[in-house]
Amino acid sequence: MKKVRLENIEIGLEEKLKDKEFRLLYELECAKVALAQRISEIREEKHLRQADLAKKLGVSQQFISQIETGEEKNLTLETMIKIARSLGRGLSISFPKLTGRHASCLKIT
Repeated sequence: MKKVRLENIEIGLEEKLKDKEFRLLYELECAKVALAQRISEIREEKHLRQADLAKKLGVSQQFISQIETGEEKNLTLETMIKIARSLGRGLSISFPKLTGRHASCLKIT
């Protein structure tokens, strides 16, 4: 079987991030994934199922699933506040200075 050479992902990504449109889409996806993961983590820490959180919010379990997989396209600030409150949390938004090699990926805590 023929060996496949793998391209250095870091170099390829750095090159693509030079394109402003690609960088914007990349940052958006990074933020969506980070937010989705954090909501899922907090929900699981509270020992809640997606259906439980959905009931607290008055939405469908499918909506929660879409949020936690980053598929929900219309996640509003109001909905994020409702999610945070239903998980016993607050919501904080900040604009820290981005530094380092992976400054294009946003961090959700």
